Amino acid sequence: MAWRLEVVHHTTYVYESEVHASFNELRMTPLTDEHQILIQHRTSVGPTAPIFTYRDYWGTTVQSFDLQTPHMSLSVIVESLVDSYSTSTPQESAAWGDLASAQVLDDYCEYLPLTKLIDAVPHGYDMRAYATPRDAVEGLAVLIGQRVEYWPGATHVFTPASQAWESGRGVCQDYTNIMLSILRSAGIPARYVSGYLYSGSGEIGETIIGESHSWVEAWVGYWHPIDPTNGREVGEQHIVVARGRDYHDVSPMSGIFTGGRGREIHVSVSLTRLPR
Repeated sequence: MAWRLEVVHHTTYVYESEVHASFNELRMTPLTDEHQILIQHRTSVGPTAPIFTYRDYWGTTVQSFDLQTPHMSLSVIVESLVDSYSTSTPQESAAWGDLASAQVLDDYCEYLPLTKLIDAVPHGYDMRAYATPRDAVEGLAVLIGQRVEYWPGATHVFTPASQAWESGRGVCQDYTNIMLSILRSAGIPARYVSGYLYSGSGEIGETIIGESHSWVEAWVGYWHPIDPTNGREVGEQHIVVARGRDYHDVSPMSGIFTGGRGREIHVSVSLTRLPR
């Protein structure tokens, strides 16, 4: 079954003093792949500026712009219309021995090392006790859900996995970081996925207010997506925007500016299911 979802992502920066110039990059454009199709997309920037678009190393669509005129605020509105489809799981998983092959280690070498955000988590789980890597991925999502409590404000986007694990509290990026840490430590290539999750009832025309979301794709002979925050498979309600090693590769908005002392950031995301 396919869903049509409209996403409106509005970000506003308000500065305490005048910013003289800024350079910005956006990673807010949903991908087109075998699980979804980007139908329409529009980005509005205020103050206005030319927008340049390119694909980064990880295959993410990046929009960049720079402002050379003084400004006290910056507004970015990204509107997307996406058709998303349910995923089908292949019948067979790779075996543990397959993951140790030279070919796999070479092909997926970038999704195996730990990073500053995805650091070592002292979990005590024996992933090899599962019959297959896919079983380990699905079992781990359940274990993390039992161990970590969803707690907005307990962490921030740069909290490492080990700290969230120790506190037992966090939000989606913490569930994702913890799962990536344990999977990679067990030799399962795994990548960080950012996007959106429609969490409404599914009624046509319903709009829900949400935020950016993250989940995991683990290589088990194929890329197996799973959402550890919600303990569920990834389906029509998920919209993929970017993939990478960790949050640094997929940050929705990043950049630099000169001038301006302090800033407030306001972000709102709305998702609406539309008829197809």
